Amino acid sequence: MQGFFQVLALAVVAVTAILVLKKHVGEFALVLAVLCAAILCTFAVTTLQPVLEMLERLEALSGVNTAILSPVLKTAMIGILTSVSAGVCADSGESGIAKMVELCGTAMALYLSTPLISAVLDLLDTLLGG
Repeated sequence: MQGFFQVLALAVVAVTAILVLKKHVGEFALVLAVLCAAILCTFAVTTLQPVLEMLERLEALSGVNTAILSPVLKTAMIGILTSVSAGVCADSGESGIAKMVELCGTAMALYLSTPLISAVLDLLDTLLGG
């Protein structure tokens, strides 16, 4: 919980500094925004590490096929990254690009889910005696 409050504090300080810098030196505001985003991304990745380890343990204990769990995790990550990227594009005034990022994210999520859909179809075929 303490780490999340640090994230909030960093975000508020960075946004305040960016707003001040935008009026005087716009280039430094962009650099600060990218730096802040990189720090927050690093925090998110390190926070998700125990979750990924738990999911790997769950996979090993349950005997669930990697073809089932892997697409779910990849699709979740695609969703997160798409949301962040589209938000950055939209905040930059490029709503058209933001919409295309969302479209590409959706297409990639569907593509990554094809092994899962195939496994479900195989299961239905087996259940129906095919």
